[in-house]
Amino acid sequence: MTIAAYAGTATFRRPRFRFLGFGLFRTDVDGATALLPPITRTMLARLVLARGSLVDADDLYRDSWPDPAPTLRREQRVAVHKRIAELRRCLAPGQITDPMTVLLTERSARTGYRLLLDGDQVDLHVFADLVFRAAAVRDAVAVDLLVQALAMWTERPLLGLPDKPFVRDHLCRLAKLRDRACRELAAGCRALGRTRDARAAFDRLQAEHPEDVALRDLIEQLSDDRQPVTAIAWSR
Repeated sequence: MTIAAYAGTATFRRPRFRFLGFGLFRTDVDGATALLPPITRTMLARLVLARGSLVDADDLYRDSWPDPAPTLRREQRVAVHKRIAELRRCLAPGQITDPMTVLLTERSARTGYRLLLDGDQVDLHVFADLVFRAAAVRDAVAVDLLVQALAMWTERPLLGLPDKPFVRDHLCRLAKLRDRACRELAAGCRALGRTRDARAAFDRLQAEHPEDVALRDLIEQLSDDRQPVTAIAWSR
């Protein structure tokens, strides 16, 4: 879901948000980095990574607090509500727009929250979309999209967030997407006679992540010219 449907009202002016997940997870609002307490920042990350899906208030509490209580009571739910209010103030500085159109509360049997963003506001989503778009096209267009995607991987994602299951799961998905992009780039460049482009992308990745043994092993495997092109059935 996005907030585009709300943009047609005369009084609406959306702040310029950027949610940056490569490196230290952070949020820019109108060009300034938002300073949030650790729990609030973790809560925001949980909502951002849900990509518009509803996040139950109880899950938000368990995923954001360092030592969550085993049983949620009114005290814990009030604490979540206070953090949500803090996020809304962050997402609508100076009351220039209605924060409810960005961070929604949905109530049924249980209360949940949904953060409405456009895809290009989150760098991790842009990265994933580039990889998926490359799979839907062919030849040089796909190679160029994969090069763009891998160029975004400048730092390890989601630094500064606690070791929570939602963080580990997302890191695993991102690593799989990165490895997929590497394999498809190697195959596509080999099919098109553009192996130098793949080598340049891989050299940059290795230079920026010398400690990543799994990435190094993958690149060494893909750099073997004797390896058959099997990742993508592209033609010249």
